[in-house]
Amino acid sequence: MGENKADKMKKIFIVAPYFPPSAMPPSQRVRLIVKHAADLGYYPVVFTVAPHCREEREDPWMVELAGNKFDLVTVKCLDPRKTRKFKVGDLGVRMTPFLFSALRKYAKKEKPSFILYPVPPWFVLIIAPAVKWVTGIPYGIDFIDPWVYDLLPGEKGIKKRLSLWIARRFEKRACAAASIIYAVSDGINDDLVKRYPSLKSKPFIAVPYGAEQDDFESLRKQLPVVENEKITIRYIGAIWFDCYPVLDGLMPALAEVAAEFPIQAEFLGTSYAGISIATTQLDRWVTRHSMGSYLTENPIRITYKKAVELTLQADLLLLIGGMLPYYAASKLMGLVVSGKTFVAFLHKESFPAKLLKGINYPYVVTYSDEQDELPVTQIKYLAETIKRAINE
Repeated sequence: MGENKADKMKKIFIVAPYFPPSAMPPSQRVRLIVKHAADLGYYPVVFTVAPHCREEREDPWMVELAGNKFDLVTVKCLDPRKTRKFKVGDLGVRMTPFLFSALRKYAKKEKPSFILYPVPPWFVLIIAPAVKWVTGIPYGIDFIDPWVYDLLPGEKGIKKRLSLWIARRFEKRACAAASIIYAVSDGINDDLVKRYPSLKSKPFIAVPYGAEQDDFESLRKQLPVVENEKITIRYIGAIWFDCYPVLDGLMPALAEVAAEFPIQAEFLGTSYAGISIATTQLDRWVTRHSMGSYLTENPIRITYKKAVELTLQADLLLLIGGMLPYYAASKLMGLVVSGKTFVAFLHKESFPAKLLKGINYPYVVTYSDEQDELPVTQIKYLAETIKRAINE
């Protein structure tokens, strides 16, 4: 896009610590925005950090997919190799000390009409009201995940409790000063209004994760046809504390399937942690159900391009959620547009479950936090659903 054309468009600032070549969910969210914003008359200026300041594997394909219809401002960031010595790894914490001055400087120069803060990382929201006060520029928050939530039994870490203490003291202020609030699900918005009734009159919009069908079609044409020796079942994505009870239903169901079918189950990118500190998440279930002969886990996050390739070459995909109903899987739309068969195991009140039920998708099993609907009560039904999907 030529500079002259960009100058005629309204400019928006997007604070995106995660941005290509990152392939984390917030980066996917923002790259879809910048890919299409110009078509709607807005020219994005993205504030991010240098790739080496992040701790995940870089994905050059993400840079290609993001296009070039935006400007990039690289903000200074504290080195994680140094901050981790003091138990500080959060990208927002490491970036925020330099972000305020960068936004103020470029606001005077570019005169944007709006600032968008997609979070996580959430700590960038601490300065959002101050940036608005200094520059006069309205802002919106895009909650990809909630900042404040109730700790589950077993979540006793000091860092987690301190983070929530900070969140509870800054969330209301950040939301109150925002002109509009987005979230990936109505559940996140509803929880915010429930916590802070004074926000009721503020515009709230639910904007689920999207996907680009071209991502899959472009690679589908390049990939060789693979005939897997065993029925290859893949889950690509993180395993987090809130979905541990879901594994109490999923893993024994897979064990039942393995007793009848020759399967190879692969769990990839299961940790949110950086490459150097990622650890396996599934050991207790693999041991409990004797799954070592047909299940493998690689906790290190894989690139988006590799994830698309492995999705297209799998025989069956898995989509799982957590125990909180606001969950809005970043993988859902990607699986839908891929055209591959997948089995979804989701909270019945979550957006993905409601969407799939609404379109009569045949391979979705739901659970809840009610005693007779817990994931562990759905083992038989889930196993039968996986078998039906294999026999499709």
